Amino acid sequence: MMVFGFLLFFKLDYIPGLYTDETNYMNEVISKAHFGTDIHGLKNPIYFASVWGQGQSILYAWIITPLIKLFGFSIFLFRFPMALLTLVTILSIVLAIYFTSDDKWLSICITLAMVTTPWFLISGRWVLDANISPIFVTLGLVTMYLAMVNSSSIGRYLLLLGSAALLSLSAYGYVASWIYLPFLIIGLLFTGLIKKWFSLKEMFVWAMAILILVLPLIVFAYRVNVQHIDKFSKFMFFDLPYLQANRVSSLISTKGSILSSIKQNVFMGINQINLGSDNLPQNSTYPYGVIFPFMLAFTAIGLFGKNSFLNTNVKNFRIIILESLLAFIPGVMVIRPNYNHWNFLWFPLAVLTGYGVYLSFKAVGKVGKTTFILLPLAVFMLFAYKAYFGFNNQITSFNNSSGSMEETAQINKMMTKDNKGHKLYIKNLSSFFNTFRLVQKPINSSEYVSMEKVPRKNKESIVPSPQKDYGYLRDLNDVGRAESGDSTMLFDEDMSENGGFLSDKSWHFVKHSYFNHRKVEIFKKE
Repeated sequence: MMVFGFLLFFKLDYIPGLYTDETNYMNEVISKAHFGTDIHGLKNPIYFASVWGQGQSILYAWIITPLIKLFGFSIFLFRFPMALLTLVTILSIVLAIYFTSDDKWLSICITLAMVTTPWFLISGRWVLDANISPIFVTLGLVTMYLAMVNSSSIGRYLLLLGSAALLSLSAYGYVASWIYLPFLIIGLLFTGLIKKWFSLKEMFVWAMAILILVLPLIVFAYRVNVQHIDKFSKFMFFDLPYLQANRVSSLISTKGSILSSIKQNVFMGINQINLGSDNLPQNSTYPYGVIFPFMLAFTAIGLFGKNSFLNTNVKNFRIIILESLLAFIPGVMVIRPNYNHWNFLWFPLAVLTGYGVYLSFKAVGKVGKTTFILLPLAVFMLFAYKAYFGFNNQITSFNNSSGSMEETAQINKMMTKDNKGHKLYIKNLSSFFNTFRLVQKPINSSEYVSMEKVPRKNKESIVPSPQKDYGYLRDLNDVGRAESGDSTMLFDEDMSENGGFLSDKSWHFVKHSYFNHRKVEIFKKE
């Protein structure tokens, strides 16, 4: 556990690189910390409209904004709560089992399964709303379990209210939870009553607390998805944005046979789990997967194996974990698979893997026990050393992809110091401007409008995302408008495709540099 905790925080400000969604979120938080509003000028947004109006959840901003206000922005500080919450969640599961199980080996086996799950190292080191929500769900489930085993009436109610608060907050963390949580809450409500874990009064208090806490989000979802609002509105003290884009692309197609689409979706997701990659470089590297493929045998044992070795308490905890797994079946059917989209599966599956290791542990001798412990630890260290951090200067998809704040700062320095007043033409400005914004002086929503020179419709509308210009940045498609003293930056691999204009002898080579971990060439026009 100590080694895993060290790895969670090691080089947190450098690895992984800046993925677009995380960079957008950083800019939202910086705006909130400096000006008290999001990038569109909303003071208390219930949801970030974000750069392109596609939306990002607010939960992590509530956690990190006070820290940024106190200590200033850095990538390490921005990611620190995410890593800490991941570690706390794993510890909470392990300690809950340790203090309620007769055999302490169960907590050791669950610890082994949790700290050798590649996904927890990957997702715990960068910020995405899909990554934060399952943490709060899991903490809510653990708190509910602690309420169940608590003998004090007051203690039970307090823990149930804590569980309700954590589960409710998860809804503010990821839009897919809006599909997931109703099934989870209804399932736990009926199971808690049928199994007589809780009284009717206790379950009523728990359910009503959740309903009250998520009510503002229900109103927001109704206005966006049913009323299709096209301007900012308010509910209580919350500011409700509208969304120019939606997340329909994350769901299966409704054209043609729905059953066929569901079948294909489920099959694709299972393949991603079994084959060890979802083909997204920020999420996975083959063949390690979200859970090591060879550990999935233990997952199956944890799911279906006999639990006669377990006492009543940890049997009940396993039922809670199974409920949380089964509640995502509707999500598995309709949400397109990748390791982020199906994020509500990984904590339950990792816990069940730990149960499976324990049940297997009880059935083998010393050699088997030693193998069960050492093999996943050895493979995890190989993954961390070779595939994630890339020690000995080895390039990986995590240490050498996506954005780089340091490299962007160098380009920004070149333009603001040595080329002040001139323009820089880059490819895909709309995708890269957010990294430049990150290294520049923070700006409020009004300055944001002036930076891209595109007027917003009115004060109740989203600031349009930059397409052709942002400050000194210009899109490469408009390079024909470049004037004397302007510069352009081309990726080495794009020279043949995008460098045709360099045949104009007024352009001359200035230097080589790096941007987003890729080699670029800088040219200036005479």
